[in-house]
Amino acid sequence: MPTHQSLSGSSDEDLLRRMVETHPERYGPDFWAFFSARVGASLPPRPVMIDLGCGPGLLLRDLAERYSGSTLYGYDVTPAMVAYGRQLSYGTANATLALLDVATQPLPHDTGTVHLTTMSSVLHVFDEPLGALAEIRRVLAPGGLFLLQDWIRQPLETYLAYRRDVLKEPPAECVRRGFRLFPAHNKYTTEDWQWLLAAAGFTLLDQTQLRASHRIFVATPTVPPDQARNAFMAVTSAGVPPKR
Repeated sequence: MPTHQSLSGSSDEDLLRRMVETHPERYGPDFWAFFSARVGASLPPRPVMIDLGCGPGLLLRDLAERYSGSTLYGYDVTPAMVAYGRQLSYGTANATLALLDVATQPLPHDTGTVHLTTMSSVLHVFDEPLGALAEIRRVLAPGGLFLLQDWIRQPLETYLAYRRDVLKEPPAECVRRGFRLFPAHNKYTTEDWQWLLAAAGFTLLDQTQLRASHRIFVATPTVPPDQARNAFMAVTSAGVPPKR
């Protein structure tokens, strides 16, 4: 599958540095207030949690601080990200970080054994996201939650202004990276994400927008995994959402 590096023309080290530097902005007080109210309240004291496309593992570290004794898994395709994450401290949580291409490989977890799966700014990169959503749906326990945070479509002018004013990219870099990344970052509307989740057998529980560029969705499985797989086949062959 394409990666952020291949799309943007950046190195693994450059992306790692960006993710570390921007983590406090992406996961600030507003995010955790929403998380506590809409996600954390439904989790057991020692949940099993997966972060797909975990990058340098900083979200897993934050979750470990909030859920002592939890079991955490982080998967990424970039060795430098996984190596960085393995050096972090996760307190009393049991954390495992590994290389895995979620777009093409199944998750190494039994069906119905995970309480929370998170995915941030990754799913839009996949050529076809329904397979990954099927795996997320499969591993979630009854009542388990999927926390999706990803790019939503913006006008070109707004997107370039975001890169210039928020990301503080120099003018030349803003133009170069902006035009190169615009098609990938602006692939889906809010309605598209809602449709994908419903088509994959999820019920949308809540959503919010804390940044102009991204929207957060909280969803839970709707139908058994075998029925969901049939729904995916119906979607990909017919191009319409299955009837529910």
